[in-house]
Amino acid sequence: MPSIFHKIALPLILIPLLTQSAGKNYEKMRVSQLIDELISIDTQGVGFHPTARAVGFVAEDSLPEFGGGILGSAPPVAHPQFKELVKRGVTSLPELIIHLSDARPTKLKVGGDFFMFRYFSNEYDPKQHKPKGNDYSEREEKDFSGDYTVKVGDVCYAIIGQIVNRNLMAVRYQPSAGLVINSPIEMPEITQKVKNDWDNITAEDLKRSLINDLEQADHYRSGLSAIKRLRYYFPDEYEKLRAGKFKGKIAEYEKEERNRK
Repeated sequence: MPSIFHKIALPLILIPLLTQSAGKNYEKMRVSQLIDELISIDTQGVGFHPTARAVGFVAEDSLPEFGGGILGSAPPVAHPQFKELVKRGVTSLPELIIHLSDARPTKLKVGGDFFMFRYFSNEYDPKQHKPKGNDYSEREEKDFSGDYTVKVGDVCYAIIGQIVNRNLMAVRYQPSAGLVINSPIEMPEITQKVKNDWDNITAEDLKRSLINDLEQADHYRSGLSAIKRLRYYFPDEYEKLRAGKFKGKIAEYEKEERNRK
């Protein structure tokens, strides 16, 4: 799907990114320090955008695609501390899971007068896909009013989704003019679901999970997005798959990827 963010909104991505990066070397920070840096986030990102669904893998430099919502929405920002945590992959996961209960506020507020309704929910995309996709069978809704200040734990939820290739949307738009907050702070059962699926996983576990996603690519969008993560986290395995079992599927994906640029 072509991006609505690309050409008209590129400067909006670059300005806040440069501002937040000034004087800080995120590559040399420990995971715990990077998580502490999440409190400075003050703009929407992939997995926590109130008016649009941004589709992309932030560890790479490609711009995200517009996956639905309000046309002309401000683009998601590639916050450098967020990006660095995603780049580290499974190494980041243990502390990210611990910090799902981290209620420290970021500088990002969502809500306001635009939205006609707002509610907290416990939407979760599980490790093992069900026939109907996302696990919304036990979805709860709890209305709230006014603004909501995004918490560190909420952002950690979105980062985990980026790493493990699951649609974990801490903040999302709901047509028409609705705002949904899937916060592990407000809905603690989210944290337990994440722990059940991803606590104590190894790099080998993540690799197997991504290959399993790729095997199911004809049924779930996450199957195709697994290609990006396999290529980034496990380049040697990616080349084996590219020349072997998934040769045709990966070649087709890479062709489509080139055409989108």
